[in-house]
Amino acid sequence: MTQFWIIASILTLTGMALVVMPLCYRSRPAADQGVSDKASNIAYFKEQEAELKKQLDQGLVTPEDAELIRTELEKKLLEDMADKKEKPSYTGTSNKGLALFLAFLIPAMAVPVYLYLGSQTELSVVEMMNRDVSHEEMISTLEAWSDKRPDNAQAWYMLAGRYMARGEVNKAIDAYKKLYTVTEGSPQAAAQLAQVLFLANRNQINGEVRGLYQDALSKDESNTTALGLKGIDAFEREDYQQAVQAWTKALSFENDMAARQSLSAGITKARKLMGETVAELRINVELAPELSDLPGKARVIVFARESGAKKPPIAAIPLQVSDLPKEVILDDNAAMMMGSGSLSDTESLDVVARITLSGDVAQADYQAEVRDVKIKDNGVIQLRIAPAS
Repeated sequence: MTQFWIIASILTLTGMALVVMPLCYRSRPAADQGVSDKASNIAYFKEQEAELKKQLDQGLVTPEDAELIRTELEKKLLEDMADKKEKPSYTGTSNKGLALFLAFLIPAMAVPVYLYLGSQTELSVVEMMNRDVSHEEMISTLEAWSDKRPDNAQAWYMLAGRYMARGEVNKAIDAYKKLYTVTEGSPQAAAQLAQVLFLANRNQINGEVRGLYQDALSKDESNTTALGLKGIDAFEREDYQQAVQAWTKALSFENDMAARQSLSAGITKARKLMGETVAELRINVELAPELSDLPGKARVIVFARESGAKKPPIAAIPLQVSDLPKEVILDDNAAMMMGSGSLSDTESLDVVARITLSGDVAQADYQAEVRDVKIKDNGVIQLRIAPAS
């Protein structure tokens, strides 16, 4: 923040110089050029008036101060019109007076105007996001931001998320309602409000939740939050086919891995309740003890491919080292996104868990593999990741 004020001060001084210097040295037309005092005075007044309007448009002076300065210019014009004597070619004295007035006015007005209209609170939020601060401190700053900028959607969105993280559901509802109003019922705001109302209602769909998710989908049919709620609504009514359709569509747009796992699990459960035979592999993935120091954000890929060939994966799920140990499910829902066939149509599979520190998933630093797995086999496949050989 100190660096910001240093830069702001330099810019203010530069702006003052750009405004004041022309006023100190601006010249009027000389009398020997054939221009009368009257015409010269009027031309000068119009020039000063135009300069003042420019400063007003740029926000360098307030309308009240501009009106005050214009009144002074008009009085000066009347005085000059009454004086029949030739005026000097340069009006440095009167211009310097105006320059001194503006030199005082600009910094005097700039700071309070910035504090009222500027982005100081937004800068505080950015600073806090780059530091490890408590929920209480961040919420306090976000509350100040939303109070100062009640029409700022980002402030309400971030505040609602922080309330949810701290378990203050009622406050989150109020914040999401503000967001819904500020964004004029945007699909994202409608879906987020529907979700938090669903959670507050003990994970039950009611009329208000249904109306909101339907509103969101009418404006954005790819909204994954609303599609998830639509699937839950259908599942509760035992309309499993519609639930599968909604969740499958959500799966095609969803990028978050935890959400994808939940959607896949829901689809599998709904299909089983419909009497379908669902092909799936249950896999428990863990690290060998000697790999306990691996970075938590290191990428882990769990995938299945046709046995005996280095073909592209049929189904895959990405994880992080910090997620392990973890049991995951590879099924045709995961296979659908790969475009390489389906698990149920493959007789034998190789199941692999791979860690790559370089980011190139084709080059394994650590790996575990179980070969020739039959999709009809029941039981959990155990994968313990160790250094790749």
